[in-house]
Amino acid sequence: GALAAAAKARGETGDFFGLQEQGQSIAASAEVRMSLADLDARGIEAMYLSADVTKLGEVSVALDHVRETWGSVDGIVHGAGVLRDKALVDMTPDRVADVFGPKVGGLSVLLEATKEDPIQMIALFSSIAARAGNAGQAAYSAANEILNKVAANEAARRGDWCRVRSYNWGCLLYKAPSPRDG
Repeated sequence: GALAAAAKARGETGDFFGLQEQGQSIAASAEVRMSLADLDARGIEAMYLSADVTKLGEVSVALDHVRETWGSVDGIVHGAGVLRDKALVDMTPDRVADVFGPKVGGLSVLLEATKEDPIQMIALFSSIAARAGNAGQAAYSAANEILNKVAANEAARRGDWCRVRSYNWGCLLYKAPSPRDG
């Protein structure tokens, strides 16, 4: 409502989707500021830099800022993901690209941008969908399985110097039987 009123006061006609997008951006910025303030209050030094993980130039600029501030980059945590759920027969190349871009392409960009850094840890946020699949998520499942394979390759290539993990998050829960369960 406040964004619509501000647009009206400026003599603009705000469209609903544009105002919604603007509101989401403001909320996200507030969340980032609150998270950084919370970390600062705990004595944890952190910074927030925005970059498109699929663009080597943007990632390189952000990482150069990190290196100037704190020195070498020693670890990678990659958690990008986009869902474009659709039945396999309805999947389009654009939908597949939307999913693969940030998850697979983004990891490739991060590995390229840090190839000169002494990386000691790589943590990739994959999904249980890579192994179990989910209806309508063929592209998402495939992209996550590629992350798993890249993790295995990086672990073998880097050896004991670097700990590499691909975490297959998801809703699949396993409860170990209790002795009380018989």
